[in-house]
Amino acid sequence: MSGLRIADVADTIGSTPMVRLPRVGERASAEIVGKLEYMNPGASIKDRVAKHISAQLDSRGVPRDALLIVAGPGNLAISLAMLQRRIMCLVPERTSADRVRLLKAAGVSDIVRTLDGALPGSPEHPVEIGRRIAAHQPGAVYVDEELGDWDLEQCYSELASEMLEQTDGQMDALVLGVDTGNAATHLSRALKARHPSLKVVGVEPSNSAIGEQSIANPLARRWLCEDIGRAYAPRALSAGSIDMWIQVSDNVAYSMARRLIQGGIFAGPSAGASVAAAHMYAMSASLQREQRVVVIIGDTARNYGDTLLSDDWMLAHDLLDSRMLDELQRKQHDQYRAASIEDLQLPAAVTVAESDSMGVAISLMAENDFSQVPVTGSGRRLIGYLTLSAAQTLIDNGTATRSMPVRQFMLRFAGQATRAPSTDSLQRGGGAAAAMAGNTSARRQYWLITPETPLSELARFFETHSVAFVTDASRKFCLGIATKQDLITFLARRHTLKYCLGTCKH
Repeated sequence: MSGLRIADVADTIGSTPMVRLPRVGERASAEIVGKLEYMNPGASIKDRVAKHISAQLDSRGVPRDALLIVAGPGNLAISLAMLQRRIMCLVPERTSADRVRLLKAAGVSDIVRTLDGALPGSPEHPVEIGRRIAAHQPGAVYVDEELGDWDLEQCYSELASEMLEQTDGQMDALVLGVDTGNAATHLSRALKARHPSLKVVGVEPSNSAIGEQSIANPLARRWLCEDIGRAYAPRALSAGSIDMWIQVSDNVAYSMARRLIQGGIFAGPSAGASVAAAHMYAMSASLQREQRVVVIIGDTARNYGDTLLSDDWMLAHDLLDSRMLDELQRKQHDQYRAASIEDLQLPAAVTVAESDSMGVAISLMAENDFSQVPVTGSGRRLIGYLTLSAAQTLIDNGTATRSMPVRQFMLRFAGQATRAPSTDSLQRGGGAAAAMAGNTSARRQYWLITPETPLSELARFFETHSVAFVTDASRKFCLGIATKQDLITFLARRHTLKYCLGTCKH
């Protein structure tokens, strides 16, 4: 324990690990390694930038509680908020809802969406919007790292030194996504000062205009990948910083990001684009096995729960490559084929009435080794359920007694039975299940599950619920209780039968 010490969060920024990317680098001729910048405390490379900007604000005498109006995809604002700065944020329309929620949770006072393709000088550009807002906010400071108002040379010099130390100076190429141009400019300058032969590969989305130095048709330039790409060449990007440009489609970026996640690298879509570009560069440059390509992994997948991490969203936007689509089809549909809940062969449901005592319900669950029991009302209609753990806790802490009626403590289903969208056509990008059950939140929606419900839909239901109560179509009687364990048992039984049949044929 003698070597451990407590640090301020700012002191933990930097010194991020560098790792091999074996799972996604099998076909590459060279060694491809990733600098995991998402392992900074704020989960992005922008922590480094925020630390230096915050220090420069202090040196300029800007009060710690001064409002900072920050433009960008959102990571810089998150990092500055982490350093206890007061933030108003300007983010592009494409910024994910997850990132916006994180900004709000971090205490960002206001979030303004800006046009994705706005050009410098136009009223819709973040610089113009930010300056107009700052003019009406006494003491406010507009922060945009693209404008060159901040000295970031030391920031990226530290990063360059880390990479050279971690690779023992053996770097043949650096691959990184380009947005403001600061990282590309400063890293290229710092690394080439020590390794003039090193190649710097700039990555941008398809339709981005940075590499081609063009500003034509900005509103027609659309892409989904966040944190990289512009509809114009940023002023912070120095000429000659980039030796080669590679454009990566959204499909390739998102699919590669999912592959990285499967390989243990929890990176966002921009990192997916950079890793894909590293493979393209390694093959096009005919690099040898002993050569090394370093990729900046600048953002975390955890900012993309509603997009990158959502199978439904990925399907709806056609962002899965053919292999991943086949895997998802097999996972969500083919492994269950035409099976329905009826094939689970569930035992008949045992219920308690809402007028029964808590003691009766607890004894019933204990005797039958149940974790929960359905509760019925008048006419034996299913109205809710009671869990054994909750019932025992209520008894133990004195909130309930064994003689009190179940109706006072049960989890009650609310609203009408609802059917969620169908999942029977992955090819069309459709999704979801016809299902029913309650959870422990204050608002419990009742979804209908019957013996005819396909197991593929039940499997999706269990992604957000722990138990399903099977009823008739009219939702009058509870016919059985299903859990994820029943699905696992069914698949194991089917696999065993398939193996036995295959063995018998031989």
